[in-house]
Amino acid sequence: MMMRTLILAAVLVGGCTSDDTDDSATQAGTASDDTGPTTHEPESTSASDTGDPIGSFEIGWGQDDFTPIADGDEFPIVVGGQGAQMFPMPLRGAEFFLPGNPTSWMDETGPLVDFEMDIEGWNNGPGGHFKRIANYTLDWVVLADGTYQSSFLAVIVPDGIDASEIEGETAHLWVRLRPHDQPALELELDVVVTVSAEFGG
Repeated sequence: MMMRTLILAAVLVGGCTSDDTDDSATQAGTASDDTGPTTHEPESTSASDTGDPIGSFEIGWGQDDFTPIADGDEFPIVVGGQGAQMFPMPLRGAEFFLPGNPTSWMDETGPLVDFEMDIEGWNNGPGGHFKRIANYTLDWVVLADGTYQSSFLAVIVPDGIDASEIEGETAHLWVRLRPHDQPALELELDVVVTVSAEFGG
């Protein structure tokens, strides 16, 4: 998808972004820098937060393909030029609300993604996490079977950390998907950090 290519190009050309602050998305101007303690409470108090969740989602790994990730699976870091290191994490789901043009990440009614990763001994980032991303927008496609798949969320390894230092560590992931005007969907799982080939390898 075009958005994956744009994200990958930005990482390769510009290198890693700074991890001194929360990696909130700036794609659609919906970012919020929240470096305080995490409570995992809903971002708003609208009526949509009180109902039963609609639909479901799972996370995967891959730059162009989707490899599902379950509890206990490996979660590879992809190493690239200019020191870029990241976990490319697409999402797949169904039934929750998508805008009329799901490929546009600029539509304000698109789902927002919040993400936290904790690795014991390495949680020195915003909110006391290894990595935290808030209010991230992704572009989506509707697959032939009616499910949805997003471009990947680029979970960039914080500055000053080499991928080899955390290889083999257990990482706890918490992911929240917030469809427009619907209750949030959440999942948590533990994965094993590994190191993959370089970009395009």
